[in-house]
Amino acid sequence: MEHIRKVLVQRPQCRIARCSCGVYHVSTGAVTLRMERPQLEDLFKALGAVLVPEEDEPSTDEPAIH
Repeated sequence: MEHIRKVLVQRPQCRIARCSCGVYHVSTGAVTLRMERPQLEDLFKALGAVLVPEEDEPSTDEPAIH
């Protein structure tokens, strides 16, 4: 079986493609994660939860100093 990827979205920092076998390839930097749709949906929900600012969180575009 030949695997053919179709790029679904291309952004400056990431790319998401779907393979003809149904697997999604999520790439950022030098890392590519291969996952099926349920995993991709769960990752989407998790990232959405993390990126929603909390009420007591200061509003800033600056990254926190660790």
